[in-house]
This record gives sequence, C-alpha cells and structure tokens, in this order.
Amino acid sequence: MITYQDFYDGLSPYGTWIDYPGYGHVWSPRLGADFRPYATNGHWLYSNEGWAWASDYGWGWAPFHYGRWIYDDTYGWLWIPGYEWSPAWVTWGYVDNYYCWAPLMPGVNVGVAFGSWIPHPIYWNVVERSHIYDHNIGTLLQRPEVVNNIQNHITVINNFSNTAIHNQFYSRGPQVNEVEKYTNRQIVITPLHNVPNSTLAKQENNRLNVYRPQVQHAQPREFRRIDNATTLHPVQSAGENPVGQRKEQMDNINRLPVHTVPAGALGGFRRDNRRR
Repeated sequence: MITYQDFYDGLSPYGTWIDYPGYGHVWSPRLGADFRPYATNGHWLYSNEGWAWASDYGWGWAPFHYGRWIYDDTYGWLWIPGYEWSPAWVTWGYVDNYYCWAPLMPGVNVGVAFGSWIPHPIYWNVVERSHIYDHNIGTLLQRPEVVNNIQNHITVINNFSNTAIHNQFYSRGPQVNEVEKYTNRQIVITPLHNVPNSTLAKQENNRLNVYRPQVQHAQPREFRRIDNATTLHPVQSAGENPVGQRKEQMDNINRLPVHTVPAGALGGFRRDNRRR
C-alpha cells in the first residue's frame, strides 16, 4: 500500500508539482520539448493483460500506469495521479496503414464515455502499423500535419478489459494476430512480474517487472499553485504543435508561487477515478 505522498516524493526529483484548477495537484516532467506520454523513451510490449507500455524512465512505473495526462499550452504535459493500475491508460485506434494511441484525459472511461470525448490531435501518437512493435517507436511518429489530416477518420479499437481493484475499463489495444500480420514478426507474450518496489520496475530479458501497489489518499507537502485560472490554455485548434514550447512552459511553471501543506494534512489530490 502506498499513498499519493509516495508519488510526490518519487517524482519530485524529475519534475514539478503544481496545483491545477479542476484537477488538484498534477506533475510536470522536467523534460525536453519532444517529450510525449506513451511515445518518448519507451516501447510497447504485448502481455496477457494487453499492450503494456515499457518505459525506460526510472519514474515510469507511476505516470504511465496510474492516472491520466492533459496537455496545456501554458504548462505543457501534466500528469494527474490516479488510484488504479493498468498496462497503459490510452485509447487505441487505427486508420489506413496507421496504428494510433492517445493518453486518456481525466473523466474519460474508454469502455463507456469515449463516444463523448474526441482526443485533440496533439494527444494522438501515430505510426505505421509495421512499426508498432519497434523499440525506437518515439522516433517513428508521424508529423503533426499527417495527424491533423487523419484524426477525424480514426476508428477506435473496441477491445477492453477491466482493472483488478476498481473494475475500470482499459483498452487492451490491437489484436496480436493482426499486429503479427502487419509487422511480419512473431509477437511473444511478455509476462508481467510483480516486484516489491519501484526501483525494480523495468524490463528484464523476456519479462516486464511492474510495481502496482494499491494507492490511498495523502496530501503532498509542497507544490506550486496557479492562483488565476484564466492563465490556463488547454489546446484548442488542430494546428497547434507543442514541440518547441517547452522552455517557455517550464519558465511559466517556475514563476508560480510555492505553497506548502503541513505533513499529515488532509485534502488536496482529487481522485480522478471518481470522474470516470
């Protein structure tokens, strides 16, 4: 059993916690302009629980398996913590010769509410189907203009499972026999092996070590707070492109005032699973 304080302590060396109106405390990774959730510095593996994201970041055990992501023009990619583990919190789709996947926003349940939510083009990661199993998948993404042209034609892959604790829907992704046809490769099922701490959560030979404890509520001790909600600028138009904005976005975060909360105080983090 861990608390949100463990998320806070584990991720603080690699990014900044901010109090974001509507979602409570969220985390901004301290990375370059080319960072994209479920695309940068990692790859897809097929497990008996569906397609799982294997991150090469030491902190990847948390933001790619718990919670959701949003993109804000002012602050960039932000992770909202969650209570439930899954192989990846994304929606999967396809169009023409491409596989597509997008991080889920809070409040979206892929098995029930997806029809009312259409990912903004910035959220979609798109690669040729033959490359979905490649280890360098982050370098093979299609250009923003390609995504803008196809995003209204993407067909969602309706292949779902339920999480173990709160019975939430998550997407298993494309059928493995279909992927084998497009990649002309045999897709080996990678076993998921539970480990007792986050430092062991990584791929080892033919298995993926996962750290997936139950999570309970706790308040972080320090964060940067956005006092004026009018500064928020979620993406609006299809032509927007996050690449190249990151330095300005990090400067915006660093200008926010720092606030602290006494250890043991209640409140703060919002349970995003209540919104699904």
